[in-house]
Amino acid sequence: MRKRIVSIALAFVLALSVAVTFTGCGNDDYPVEVANITIESEPKNIVVLDASTADIISYTGYDIKMVGRSDEVNQEWLSVVPSVGSQNSPDVDKIKTYETDIVFAGEGLDNTVKENLEKENVKVITMSQAKTPKALETNYLTLGKILGGKVTGANKGASAYDDLISNMEQVKSSVKAEVNSDILYTVCYLFYEDNSLKLMTSGTYGDMLLGYTGAVNAAVNIDENKVDVNTLKVANPNFIFYADEATLNAIKADAVLGKLTAVKSGKTLMVTVDDMNRQGRSALDTLNKMVEFMYPSLKKSTATNDEASKTTATVASTTPANNNQTATTAPAESTSLADKYKIKLDKLSLKYEDENDNVKIMQQRLYDLGYVDDKENITGYYGEISQEAVKNFQKNNGIKATGEADNATLVKMFDSNAVKATPQNEQ
Repeated sequence: MRKRIVSIALAFVLALSVAVTFTGCGNDDYPVEVANITIESEPKNIVVLDASTADIISYTGYDIKMVGRSDEVNQEWLSVVPSVGSQNSPDVDKIKTYETDIVFAGEGLDNTVKENLEKENVKVITMSQAKTPKALETNYLTLGKILGGKVTGANKGASAYDDLISNMEQVKSSVKAEVNSDILYTVCYLFYEDNSLKLMTSGTYGDMLLGYTGAVNAAVNIDENKVDVNTLKVANPNFIFYADEATLNAIKADAVLGKLTAVKSGKTLMVTVDDMNRQGRSALDTLNKMVEFMYPSLKKSTATNDEASKTTATVASTTPANNNQTATTAPAESTSLADKYKIKLDKLSLKYEDENDNVKIMQQRLYDLGYVDDKENITGYYGEISQEAVKNFQKNNGIKATGEADNATLVKMFDSNAVKATPQNEQ
C-alpha cells in the first residue's frame, strides 16, 4: 500500500483520543487509523525531527525505534541517535538509508522535503504541541497508539502520562514536606515575542509546570498573555523565570518591572522556551531546576525518578520489655529501577572503553546517585571518569572495586536501595 505524507492538526488528534480502545488482545493493535491515514503494521524505524515529540516518544519507551533525529532534538540521552540534519531541511537520503517508516516532523518542515519523502513512501506525521494538560494527555495516547498499537501502545502511552504526572506530584510533595506550609510563593514566566513582553497565562501547559513548583502563577487569573506591568506590580512575584537574555533586558529596562522585588534581589532564573515546552523527561528536569532555585535546601533531593514512591520505610516497634530501646528503621523494600531508566539488565555487563546507550544510562544513574557530579560526563563513553565512579560505587555497596560494571554491579546500581555517594566518594 502506498504510504502518504500527512500532517495531523491538533484538533484531529484531540478528536481521535476518544476512539482509543483499551480492551482486547495484542492482535487487535493494527491496523491503526489516525485522522485520515491508516497504519497497517507496527512501525519499526522512525525519525524524529521535533524535539517536543521526541521527549514524549522517549518517555513512553518508544525511543528504541528511533534511527534518526534532527539537530534540534538535542536531549542528551538521545545524542547517540544519528543526526539527519535540521528539523526543517533534513537529509532525505539519510532518512531513506535507515529504512524509515514514519517521520515525526515539526510544523516548519520544508514542502520539498515532504514531497521527496512521499516519493520514498515515508509517512510524515506532524504532532501539534500540547498547549493544555488535556492536550498533553491526548498526545501521549496518540503517539502510543501510532507506535505500539491501539491497545498495547495506547495503554503504554496512558501509563507514561500517568507516570509523568506522578513524578511531578512527587516533586510538589517534596516542596510541601520541606517548606513552611504558611509560605506561598508567587511566580511568573516571561518571554519576549513580537517586540513585546509576554506572560505565561493560566490554563496552559507551562502554567501546569509552574504549579508543580508548589507556587502560584501570578498570571492565574489573566487570559491575555501581553504583560500588564501594573498587574505584575500588584502581584510582585517572589520569583521570575524568563526565556532568554532579551527578555531579561526588557524586564530590567521597564520602569515598573525593573523595580520588582524579584528583579532587585536576583530572584530571576533563565528557563528557555524549549525547556518550558518539552513534555517528557525534559519537563521533570525543568521542574527540578526551578524548584532547586526556589528552595536551595531541596537541591539534589527532588527526585526525577520514583525511588521514593516505590520504597516504603518500615519503622520497627519498640520492644515492650525495654521501653528505653531506640526504634530502628528496617531496610526499605528493594525495587529494580531498570524499567524506569529504560535499560535491560539481563546478562548485561559494561567495561572500560565501551561506547553505547547503555553506558549513557549507567552514567545517568551514577549521576543521580552522586558518583558523577557533572552532567557533561554523561556521554555514553566508558572512560576513566566512569571507571572511577563505578569503583567508588562498588566500594560503597560492598562489591569488589574493579571499575568494571559487571552484571552484579549493574543490578545493584539500579536497585532502589543502592547506596548513594558520600562526600568522600563523590568525584
